[in-house]
Amino acid sequence: MKQVKRRCFPVFKENSRVPVLLSKVSPIEIGAISLALFVFARGEMTKTTKRHETIHYLQWLELGFIGFLLLYPTFWLINLIRYRDGARAYQEIPFEREAYGHEEEAGYLATRKRYGWLKYVTSSSSQASA
Repeated sequence: MKQVKRRCFPVFKENSRVPVLLSKVSPIEIGAISLALFVFARGEMTKTTKRHETIHYLQWLELGFIGFLLLYPTFWLINLIRYRDGARAYQEIPFEREAYGHEEEAGYLATRKRYGWLKYVTSSSSQASA
């Protein structure tokens, strides 16, 4: 018998003030954000946004809470030094590159390999395609 992969999903919280508040200290305007087991969005989420944030949720699960909380800002700071632009530093975070690169693919969550973001660590978006 073929074993079926089970996927778990985050708890989606739409019409939340969390992204609004976090945008005040962020280099970008946050529409939705994955924080551990929850995804908070300013308004209603599209399937694309839910897929993007679910990719982040899986990254949280792979790295554990401490791992993700350490790596995400570390990647951002390294990129900020490299590019001297907060928005570009955000775009180059490997977690974001994986999520943006696959957010339009309806079947990606079912086929995603664990630690799929690792292939984005050693190259910038201008050097490798998603």
